[in-house]
Amino acid sequence: MRQFFGREGLLSKWHDGYENRPGQLQMAEAVAAALADRRHSIVEAGTGTGKTLAYLIPAILSGRRVVVSTGTKNLQEQLFFKDVPFLERHFGRDLKVCYMKGRANYACRQKIYDAGKEPVLEGMEEVIDFRIIEAWEATTKSGDRAEIRSLPANSAAWGKIDARRERCSGQDCQQFDRCFITLMQQRARESDIIIVNHHLFFADLAVKEAERGGVIPDYEAVIFDEAHEIEDIAGEYFGLSVSNYQFEDLTRDVASLARRKSFGSQELDRILPVVDQMAANFFALFDGFETGRRGFRDHADFRDCNDRVIDDVMRSLELLGAHLQLIKDPPDEMIPMQGPSPISPRA
Repeated sequence: MRQFFGREGLLSKWHDGYENRPGQLQMAEAVAAALADRRHSIVEAGTGTGKTLAYLIPAILSGRRVVVSTGTKNLQEQLFFKDVPFLERHFGRDLKVCYMKGRANYACRQKIYDAGKEPVLEGMEEVIDFRIIEAWEATTKSGDRAEIRSLPANSAAWGKIDARRERCSGQDCQQFDRCFITLMQQRARESDIIIVNHHLFFADLAVKEAERGGVIPDYEAVIFDEAHEIEDIAGEYFGLSVSNYQFEDLTRDVASLARRKSFGSQELDRILPVVDQMAANFFALFDGFETGRRGFRDHADFRDCNDRVIDDVMRSLELLGAHLQLIKDPPDEMIPMQGPSPISPRA
């Protein structure tokens, strides 16, 4: 590490503004030793230490596939678009590095093509946003919405064409070989350094724990940048949670799919408002209710007092699930909706 980070090291020649920092060298040596010895290491480095290069260079030199997990997508992009190109220029070779984000950050080609033919969009704002997305899809290589600077952050149109798992038909999709998620995974399998964010890392780990295929390929080491944030994020993925937004997404997606794929019925039209109402009754119970950091299962008195409301929301979900099970030749997008209820009695 001294040949890179020493007072007369390579970094001092590569960067005009380089400043020798003993703490940076110390951190790089600690990271290199941890990777070589396959052991854990915790490093606390103050602002200005230069920690990014202090872990990137040992990771690149380790000869192992290393995942770098960051606290934010902005830091991900800084690593990939700024720090990695800087090192590539001076290493004199292409570095096998890629970045991965969660599925909602990527467009689904099939949904874009369907939206151009089916009544998915509502209002002029969605139509205008969709035209921007449609033109971009024809030229993008990554499918990452961060490339579309002109698309509003809260674009409703994007929510209807993103690649979330809940509405993905997987290998049955006509666009599977051209799918941006498929291409992202291929790049990752060919990379030595994979840059992710904490949310994706723990979401992927939770999926693998459940014995379902994840998106991050096998790796030999992981470096957490901004590791102080991982406790809360890990808790999100290894606990059980439910939100009113999940219910809204569910009923909206079912109604939209029924309209587009022509399996709507008067019975379904009656069931969906019931699910919405039961969910509204359930979440109204939490007005002014302080849960703090304790899990919902700790509030036994609350459950005992509200069994009827909880039973009602569960029955409405079971009714919807039973109705979807009866549909003959269901479209591929509906298969995930026919699975287990999105919440369990313990949630």
